[in-house]
Amino acid sequence: STSLLNIPFSSPCFFFFPQKNKRKKPGRTKKKIFKVFFAAHSILSAVPTAMDISRSEKPVSENFTAETVEVIDGDTVDIQNNGRDTVRILGIDTPETSSQNIPGEYFLENTSRNRRCLREMGEKATDFAREKLTDREIKVITDPESDRRGDYGRLLAYIEYNNTDLGEELLEKGYARVYNSSFTRIDRYREIETESREEGRGIWNQSCGP
Repeated sequence: STSLLNIPFSSPCFFFFPQKNKRKKPGRTKKKIFKVFFAAHSILSAVPTAMDISRSEKPVSENFTAETVEVIDGDTVDIQNNGRDTVRILGIDTPETSSQNIPGEYFLENTSRNRRCLREMGEKATDFAREKLTDREIKVITDPESDRRGDYGRLLAYIEYNNTDLGEELLEKGYARVYNSSFTRIDRYREIETESREEGRGIWNQSCGP
């Protein structure tokens, strides 16, 4: 005969142990099912739904003060607030000073004269922003209706100084146009732009266009 100690470990070996045939008490299965259902319901109730998550992530307006580091151009400013950041002023667009302008964006014909005029107005917008913001503490305000960051990672926000909206001032001077996007101040901005065009200020002057 072969003892268990002489069986190699590689040999298949199976041991069967008889199970006692326990008789289940009536009603015990139903109680277990109820307990499992109650526990699952409690867990699911504690998990936030997709609607709850979307509500908690709804954008809110952010308002903070910062120091002006550098005015890049009329609608772009580098600021210092717990680190350096770049703000793209929300809702407006001033003519470019370091790249080619597209006159059609300002309802002008694509001529060398109009491109030259837009560059000059872009330089005036930059000078105006530097005059108002250099070495000054400013207020930066984001908008819940707008994206927080633009395509280049810049913070999209309004800039105010002494309770004055710089974007409004640039529109009043005719140094900017309304940038067609979603933001809460759009109606006010369009009113100012319309007034500037009717008055022939800045880019809406006869020096630009026909």
